[in-house]
Amino acid sequence: MDRINEVARDGTLFGAPTELEVKFGELLTKSASLNTIRIVNTGTEATMHAIRLAKHHTNRKKVLKIKGGYHGTHPFNFDSDYVESVEFNSPDSVKEKLSSKEFACLIMEPVMGNTGVINPVEGYLEEVREITENTGTLLILDEVITGFRTGFHPFYVREKVVPDLATFAKIIGGGLTLAAYGGSERIMRDVRPEGPFPQAGTFSGNPLSVAAGLKTLEILSKKDYSSLKKLTDIAVESLSGSGLTVNSQVGMLSLFFTDERVQSASDALKTRKDLYFRLFERAIEKGIFLAPSFDETIFISFAHEESEVKESFQFLSEEAKRIWKAH
Repeated sequence: MDRINEVARDGTLFGAPTELEVKFGELLTKSASLNTIRIVNTGTEATMHAIRLAKHHTNRKKVLKIKGGYHGTHPFNFDSDYVESVEFNSPDSVKEKLSSKEFACLIMEPVMGNTGVINPVEGYLEEVREITENTGTLLILDEVITGFRTGFHPFYVREKVVPDLATFAKIIGGGLTLAAYGGSERIMRDVRPEGPFPQAGTFSGNPLSVAAGLKTLEILSKKDYSSLKKLTDIAVESLSGSGLTVNSQVGMLSLFFTDERVQSASDALKTRKDLYFRLFERAIEKGIFLAPSFDETIFISFAHEESEVKESFQFLSEEAKRIWKAH
């Protein structure tokens, strides 16, 4: 807040790029292994403009997404005549759809986070990358949730999978409205003023948001993510005692009311979703706040203490086991 207050005294909105905006862009492009980024305000804007740019660049009209994937509240996130969905962890489905060469892009979360945490199976992201390259389809990796959460980098850097475009929000804004999309120079040079693709926003890259985002990235660059992994492992070990399915990544996890594997949105929809809200109610009574919807992710941060994690997730495990047995 001190940094935000300091910046606010010099002005909150300008009609030109600021020094802070340039510094933020340099840090984000370096840590995300991108050539160029554009700063916007929200994850919805970032994914929408990335898809628009893909359609412009390829001169194709259709969009492919993953069932259960969430990419904001714009038309490209919902199935329609020009938006289609396939299951996560099913490269054959991707290959079948993209073989028509009608699709401008495939947009996907590298780790699903809006139908509960669902990890990519081994080799899945690499195979999807190969399929998109062979069909001339741009691969957009939506890192709004995973970016800088599992490490000081996007998830795709860890997996060594290079997308054509990537999107970021949430963590990179440090609590203020800040998001970005970016990618290779050959695609991003289409954006005005260098190219003909129109994209602008009055509040995009405003000094307050950029200051918060830059300070957040600077802090995270010095953090030990292995400590966050340790906290996540403690939570997973506790929840696993429930006998139910637990999926996790560093800093994020989900408990599914089933004892079957969950590797796609269809798998998640077959679980006892109705029982999750019972767990939410019990958690609230205990002073533990979970997202009230079964398809939201449970997040762990650097702010949590090991003792808090042990106590909280042991309670959640015992309650989940009791609820599961009773129903």
